[in-house]
Amino acid sequence: MKLSAPLIRLFDCPVDDIASVLPSASSEVWEVDRSRQTTYPVHRSTRSIIFEWLDNDWRIGGPVKVQRHAYASNELSVAVNGCAERLATSYPGARLVRVALAELPPRARIPAHVDNGIGVTAMHRCHVPVVTNMNVHFYIDRVSYFLERGVAYEFDNTRLHAVDNQSDERRVHLLCDFMPASLTADAAQ
Repeated sequence: MKLSAPLIRLFDCPVDDIASVLPSASSEVWEVDRSRQTTYPVHRSTRSIIFEWLDNDWRIGGPVKVQRHAYASNELSVAVNGCAERLATSYPGARLVRVALAELPPRARIPAHVDNGIGVTAMHRCHVPVVTNMNVHFYIDRVSYFLERGVAYEFDNTRLHAVDNQSDERRVHLLCDFMPASLTADAAQ
């Protein structure tokens, strides 16, 4: 969503409950759904655990069909949903349409790109770092930002952005997309 700033810090959003049940890097649950990686080549080096997903081809006025996935553990789902519910308080009347954990392995990159398509760019895109460190660089308009663990951010995904994990540890973010109330009122439910 187009914002007045590249990145907006929303609030502290503790993630210890997510981190305590986060699957290890070797867990097969990270390989269950590779749709983000195959649909979007810029994300090919990432892995995801998807909880809820609205088709990126959604159009204004079209039906809002959020696909729910249940392959993650119940404990992880409860922890992730708790964080998503806290984020929802920042967007009264908005509808949660995407929830996923995204992992970027050590020494991996997400190349510079701009998200496109109304199904992605009309949403409030939130990131909550669960696992990160000072050697993970989140670039927006070629400026490096450090996104702190346990802080919720909204970022402008219509701007050029990239991620460079220059560390020997994985980076894991919770991603949540909220459809603004103005669009949910127009959408066929």
